[in-house]
Amino acid sequence: MTGTAAVGAALANANVSVTDSARSNVCEEATIVTSGTGTFQCTVLAGKSAPFLVVVTDPTGGYAPMVSVVTTTPAVGSSIVANATPLTTAIVAQVAPGGNPLSLVADPSRLDLGALAAATTNVLTQLAPVLSALGSPTDYNPFTTQLVAATPTQGGNTADQVIETLKFSTVNGVTLVGTIDNPAGAIPLAGATTASPTPLPAPSTAVLSLSESLRILTNALNGCFALPVAARVLSTDTSIPTAQGGPAVTSFAPECQRITHPAYLNSGYSTGQRFYALLNDPTMVGARFNPPEILEFIDDATSADNDEVILNIRFVDANGVAANLLDTARKLPGTSSTARPTDWWLYGNQQVVDSYVRSFIRRNEQFAPNPGTAPFANASASRFESGIEIFVNKDGPGSTGLRAARVKGPGLPPAGIVLTRLNPVIVTDQTWLVIRRKDGLTDTASATFASDVGNIFRLQRTQGVTGTAAVTVRPNPNAGISDNTSFVAWAHPLDYGAAPGATNYIDFGQLRANSVYQFEYFYDGETVPRYTYSNKRMVTSVIPATQAVNLQWIELTPATLGFLNPASPLAAELPSLALAWTANPFAETIGSAGVYTFGGGVSVNDAIVPVARGATTATAVAPGPNFRALTNDGTSSRTIQLRYRMLDGRFKDSTTRFN
Repeated sequence: MTGTAAVGAALANANVSVTDSARSNVCEEATIVTSGTGTFQCTVLAGKSAPFLVVVTDPTGGYAPMVSVVTTTPAVGSSIVANATPLTTAIVAQVAPGGNPLSLVADPSRLDLGALAAATTNVLTQLAPVLSALGSPTDYNPFTTQLVAATPTQGGNTADQVIETLKFSTVNGVTLVGTIDNPAGAIPLAGATTASPTPLPAPSTAVLSLSESLRILTNALNGCFALPVAARVLSTDTSIPTAQGGPAVTSFAPECQRITHPAYLNSGYSTGQRFYALLNDPTMVGARFNPPEILEFIDDATSADNDEVILNIRFVDANGVAANLLDTARKLPGTSSTARPTDWWLYGNQQVVDSYVRSFIRRNEQFAPNPGTAPFANASASRFESGIEIFVNKDGPGSTGLRAARVKGPGLPPAGIVLTRLNPVIVTDQTWLVIRRKDGLTDTASATFASDVGNIFRLQRTQGVTGTAAVTVRPNPNAGISDNTSFVAWAHPLDYGAAPGATNYIDFGQLRANSVYQFEYFYDGETVPRYTYSNKRMVTSVIPATQAVNLQWIELTPATLGFLNPASPLAAELPSLALAWTANPFAETIGSAGVYTFGGGVSVNDAIVPVARGATTATAVAPGPNFRALTNDGTSSRTIQLRYRMLDGRFKDSTTRFN
């Protein structure tokens, strides 16, 4: 069995498992790892019979696991093809319980080969216009057609271009498929029982020429970061204030000058500021960049022909740690040269304020008994939460005199969310604006200092995190009464013109990938916005809280949970907490861990520590003398937070707490 793992580019160094209906290993090889071109091989053990389930897992956490199904047992001496791509994964998900293809790996008895064949046929009917535009063979099959994946040194074949061109997302539990030039036109992916599948329109012809340009960009990145730090960074300026973008590389090696355009500006940062940390990082020497993922293609229909693409640039550093950059590339006709034969450049979003919007999902577990009842009247119940994080850097580029920001867009109250500076009496080290109100008022009398409610606007929560409670909506705070101002960081029916008590007023079907938001920025002495940007994009869809149970989560170890048990010796006042969790190969890795404690009227909120990729332990050290002791009388609390290393533009975390 030979195959290729591709994500629009070759997925190298990924682990491959092939199992049968008994969940036993199918291959003679003890371990299978994809090559630099994404290929892999499995020698099928004698006596094994299809169907086989193929799972490709990226050990860096850079990409979500991909699933494929082999429906035919190869005859002795023959070979078959078994590709694993986002397309095969999406098709398998259409016939999997809960839309989760990994559920079939856990229980192969639930795999219906007839349904899989019908879903594949319907999806191919749906994709016919796209396949025709790309020149795919008439007998194309996403599972079995030979696939040559793009790498920094070679372009991909048409089977790979299919993967590059299609974009998949899950909106309100429904899998959508679109093309990179028209994400707003994404349609529900066909399933086994779909009658007359809706055709997906062919992509713009301009999209078809992007692959080679992005390969040139990838080679420029790899060429720059192949150099030692001293060779790629020729001079720096560390005297630039944070409000003007902070330290900058002021002179680069020639190899690094081929990445961005001289006019590059992204959220107020020049090239030398945006890439300052990476260029000066010794672990980035020899970093491996893959051809970037195209999140959206924006066609400029004017004579200037300045097409743009939103890119997710993924890379792995010298230590095998995966990371990414979200950026904008622009086509600038007439700028190609012999040394750089493309008109496409990293150009940035050309905005002057550091800000973004992204989807948010959280699992919140509560160990205090009877939350909401004395002595734990203020304790939150276990639940999943979903929402939208709005980040505006109060200290970064464009922040001098910035007093408020107003944000409008899908999922937010029509008047807009208003963010202001946090009251310095509460916290002084927080770098972002905080939600102040949700009625859009930005005058100086209304947009005053905010309390510490954070910058996440929460849309939905569930009754619990297991069983039916995990898929049942819990009304948001005050949702049953007419007071929609007490909890400004929570959605309320009145915010959306619905009656108090309603629970279905958020249209998650509109909160899809590449949803567009408007940001307005207000400065001291000014009553109208100095800057207005109407093209801020949330690159991933918002997952309803009721769908979060289908995601992959990471569990704290029993020993670590002892820190959240008032009866345990670990509940004592401690200078540090040694945290540990159980690895989940199908979940994203942990990027940081945090501990938050309260007791004796003193709050400790700063114990956040970075976590190396793949690590399952971290030690949080109290910034003060000690973490406060945890008691059982409601006067203290502890929270352990795990933030996932997300490389798709989403914010995902787990919080486990007592009180």
